[in-house]
Amino acid sequence: MPRRERTNLTTIAERLGVSISTVSRALRGMEGIHPETRSRIIALSHQMGYASKSAVVGPVSSELERDPRHILALSQNTAPHIDQRFMAGISGAAVSFNIAVLTHLVAHDQCDSVLEARTAPTSFRTGLVKGLILLHRWPNAVARQLCEKLPAVSIVHDYPNTQIDLIGIDERRGISELMEHLYAAGHRRIGFFGLCPEVTWSCGRFAAYVESLTRLDLAYDPANVVRIDLKAALEADPFPMPETGNQVLDRIRHQVDAWVCASSTTAEALRMHLLAAGLRIPADVALTSFHGNSRYASNGLPPFTTTDVVDEELGAAAIRRLISRIDSPNESRRAILVPARLMVGKTTRPAV
Repeated sequence: MPRRERTNLTTIAERLGVSISTVSRALRGMEGIHPETRSRIIALSHQMGYASKSAVVGPVSSELERDPRHILALSQNTAPHIDQRFMAGISGAAVSFNIAVLTHLVAHDQCDSVLEARTAPTSFRTGLVKGLILLHRWPNAVARQLCEKLPAVSIVHDYPNTQIDLIGIDERRGISELMEHLYAAGHRRIGFFGLCPEVTWSCGRFAAYVESLTRLDLAYDPANVVRIDLKAALEADPFPMPETGNQVLDRIRHQVDAWVCASSTTAEALRMHLLAAGLRIPADVALTSFHGNSRYASNGLPPFTTTDVVDEELGAAAIRRLISRIDSPNESRRAILVPARLMVGKTTRPAV
């Protein structure tokens, strides 16, 4: 086996927690591999640019060949770097299930267009599509109408009062590991930056922060929670934040010396503000990020301590769940959580 091929197999196996032989057999289309495991392997190998060269999908039934299923991934064109990773997982899993993936992108302020006869995707209007995958946060009213028309799955953003299944992140465990890391480093006054009540993942991470404070026997102080508006919460790139940044500076003067940020973007924005104010990270204040740090361009600055998620796995899980929803439309709503792993970077101090 060529050395580069062996390296690729090893990388896939390590990231997914399976053996190298399992990866090799899955990519060669051999039997005896659990369908979910095969989908995850193919999705990640597509993202690495490896599957297109060597992956072989097992035989597809003649029935599926005559009538392949089409699904539509709907995205707001706000975070293309994240979309690419989600789509790599979606595409890789779709191959193994003989699913044709169509995509449609809209601007954030044009979400209603997918419901209008004149501007809706052609595949949607003609009835070709059998299910939907929603990327990023869609207005609740639009999401509700979409799921009334077709089975739907959402990645990361939750719509609890609908029949849209969620493929989310295990935020409770991820935030817990960040908080325990900060506690072990000697921090006892920890703030939360980036609460936005209109965004479900922000609320979920905030709830996990409060739970962790309770478990660690640390006092909860609402003054140590800094809110941001919806526009800031959904930004794909760091944004100026003089007002909210100054709130953090005020709390730092009250001895809040560590901050859990709701996302990688909010963490990067806060870091820029604190550095501009002359603070040293982590000597003066510790920062943690959430989701996406390992692939996030940090402008040459040290990597964040964060919880990292394999976005390709989220995409692959969305395909698997959507197939189940299409086949069993009356099933109760499901929420499937993908694990996040702690990655200790340079924005926090070591344990004391």
